[in-house]
Amino acid sequence: MQLLHGRYEILEIIKSGGMGSVYEAKDTKLADSLCAVKEILEDKQNVLYFQTRFEQEMKTLAELDHPAIPRVRDFFRLRGKHYLVMDLVRGQSLFDEMVEKKGPLVPEQVASDMLELLDILDYLHSHSPPMIHRDIKPSNILRDRRSRQIKLVDFGLARAACGATQTAVGTLGYCAPEQAIGRADTRSDLYSVGATMIQLLTGQDPDMLKPEAQLQKIPPGLRPIIQRATRLKAHERYASAKEMAGDLKLYLRSLERRGMEPEPPQPQVVYVEAPGHRWRGYATAAALVLALGLGTWLGRSENPTPVAAPAAASLPVKPGEPTVVGPPPAPAIPIAAPTRVADHTAPEPEVETTPPPPPKPPAPVAEIRPSLGASSYPTYQASERIQPSPLPEPAAEEQAAPTQASGPRWRSRLGLPPRRWRR
Repeated sequence: MQLLHGRYEILEIIKSGGMGSVYEAKDTKLADSLCAVKEILEDKQNVLYFQTRFEQEMKTLAELDHPAIPRVRDFFRLRGKHYLVMDLVRGQSLFDEMVEKKGPLVPEQVASDMLELLDILDYLHSHSPPMIHRDIKPSNILRDRRSRQIKLVDFGLARAACGATQTAVGTLGYCAPEQAIGRADTRSDLYSVGATMIQLLTGQDPDMLKPEAQLQKIPPGLRPIIQRATRLKAHERYASAKEMAGDLKLYLRSLERRGMEPEPPQPQVVYVEAPGHRWRGYATAAALVLALGLGTWLGRSENPTPVAAPAAASLPVKPGEPTVVGPPPAPAIPIAAPTRVADHTAPEPEVETTPPPPPKPPAPVAEIRPSLGASSYPTYQASERIQPSPLPEPAAEEQAAPTQASGPRWRSRLGLPPRRWRR
């Protein structure tokens, strides 16, 4: 049996990538305890610098003491490759959980897992100098099988090559823009956390060139948090992991106030086909029209509009006939304002009040007016017209008078002597 570095027995490969592979091994010098051996490929262009920096970073990792970070046991270089030995975490990655579920994870669970991850990053970033992971993604976040807590693994790229001119490392899609040119800082890890949340909430690889379509599938409460964490400019993102964790806590508290109702990943609209009864619409319209007409009719019946009496026709008065003066016009009764029908409902019935009777006209008084003729006739105010008495017939001698001596008939009717004409 061949042992790696004379101590570690390789059992199986856990995963493999562009920067190396991870194996499950048995430590024969430590009671055959299981461990994880990370194989890191060497930078061929700057071997001496890589070796020096690798040893410094491994010593820094060996000093880490956090329950969610696997403990570093050993590190060594063998045949142009560097190896990092850490505690083996038994569990399933968040990426495997998403594949097993065949879809995105629950938003509340994702927010809770990211809170634990941000607590790990806050511990790493608080070192001097800060420790940057540089390879945060769902496959490097494990859920412990026993404690169900989040563990951050694969520290092979954590400041593996850094200095005045840093090396561009990371995974495409989760790598911040400044990290792609070798200028990573603590906010680069926060960018990777936002990209990780996009994949866990949508079930798709993050597309940071056109994130609008993927952000529409994310719950509204988490959308602004992810947008701020994945800003292209580093100074526009969260300043620290603790600040981003504060917004996630507010999101979880808002869910607790609403009774822990799960928030859907995206709004769903369900269209229900309307019943095919056309007569219902016509019946509703007819009922509205009928109610409007009934309310209008009731309003008019309760407040009838008084009809003004027609004015007496003025009859031509012949000369000599008495003038008939009719009764004075009745006082006008004020018209009440029409009742308004609101919302097509009939108004409540009102108590009818009997209006007081109009005042009686005064008794007719005789009035004597002079006539234009020689004689005067009395004129009375009465409701009926008084017929004048017939005039006396002219004498026979006046009828037999010659035509030239007889005047007009109206002179004889008025009692005037006939007018004689001179020749």
